[in-house]
Amino acid sequence: MTEQSIVRGALFDGRIATLTLNRPDRKNALGPDDWFSLAVNLDEIRFDTGVRAVLIRGNGGAFSAGGDLRTMPERLEWPPMVREQQLRRDAQVIRMLYELEQPVVASIEGPCLGAGLALALACDLRVASTSATFGAVFHRVGLTADFGLSWLLPRAVGPAQASDLLLTAEVVGGVRARELGLVQRVVEPAHLDEETLKLCRRLADGPPLAQAMSKRALRRSHECDLPAAIDWEAQAQTLLGKSADTREGVSAFLEKRAPIFRGQ
Repeated sequence: MTEQSIVRGALFDGRIATLTLNRPDRKNALGPDDWFSLAVNLDEIRFDTGVRAVLIRGNGGAFSAGGDLRTMPERLEWPPMVREQQLRRDAQVIRMLYELEQPVVASIEGPCLGAGLALALACDLRVASTSATFGAVFHRVGLTADFGLSWLLPRAVGPAQASDLLLTAEVVGGVRARELGLVQRVVEPAHLDEETLKLCRRLADGPPLAQAMSKRALRRSHECDLPAAIDWEAQAQTLLGKSADTREGVSAFLEKRAPIFRGQ
């Protein structure tokens, strides 16, 4: 039986879905089959109301070295239309991940390069080991950014720094990645799992309806002006105000206890 390249698991009574990239012999490089498996798993998670947070990580000391260059020569020989269609299909994973309503955390150690960097940037929060390395290294093989990286990267680090990273193909370490805005948190390698799970559990305890609304608001902010954002926030806040979760949150605050949110 072929070993799964994407392994799905669950933590804390199934409230945290885990997706583990599982090709350690290739530093979790991603090919068409791996992107397809990710898409299938994300589609299932999207409709699973019991999942309150998602964790993406790599097996074997690497997050992902990017596209699988060992199979690249074969793919480069495909007719242009076939190649373009395959890239479009594979890259839908990035859109699915970015639009997922549950909070998504990437736990990053080792290389996080190319399309692997795009996968990480499509997550809401990124926790990295000090030993992690990051790079938009497409120019090293004569290619340009794909999998949405040309859109995601400037939104993470700003246009000027995105140009620097993409045009120079520089690889930076975990601490520098935090300074640039590629990741939000950096910890020592021995504490990566502990800190990531702590963050995931905190998110899983949060209010699912409000989290989904907040994610939508942040996504919309790239395409709307301030008055439109204020109008949308007023509508979202009014809807949430009628939810059981909001009533629970207010009651818990007044009673000086921790709230229990149920996504209702």
